Amino acid sequence: MIGCGFLLRISKALSKAKHNALPFGGINIIFAGDFAQLPPVSDPRLFSQIKTKADSERSQNSAFGKLLWFAVDTVVVLNEVMRQSGVSNLCFVGLLSRLRTDIDWTNPSWQTAPVIVAENRVKDALNAQAADAFARHTGRTLHWYHALDTRNGRQVPELLQSRLE
Repeated sequence: MIGCGFLLRISKALSKAKHNALPFGGINIIFAGDFAQLPPVSDPRLFSQIKTKADSERSQNSAFGKLLWFAVDTVVVLNEVMRQSGVSNLCFVGLLSRLRTDIDWTNPSWQTAPVIVAENRVKDALNAQAADAFARHTGRTLHWYHALDTRNGRQVPELLQSRLE
């Protein structure tokens, strides 16, 4: 398993080799792996929470690597086990599958399952992605409406600033 920082290093190397500033040098990348493997050494997992405080080059690189991972928009799930194939291994293959989760994540009911997170920024990002995906899926235009919060006729940011002074 590769980590967020290493994914950024791969992208930078390909961009340099291809003389193209696009992620991964503008070429298609196929990622194959097993998320149940051990985590990468000294690097955040691609699917882990990234610190909001990116006060070092390493933490910034991890954040950029995570953004690259979010840019992956096509997923292919390989269901056929090749390494332990054969009739004699059917029981073993079934055991390995159940050891992981015993949940069929390909079931369509999981596509709209609620996701519970601990931080508002993560919730907001997931909601934005889900709204965009729903708009694309239904062929509709997505509109965003932002509110201006006021209290006693003053916008809240102004009110907060006056209290800080």
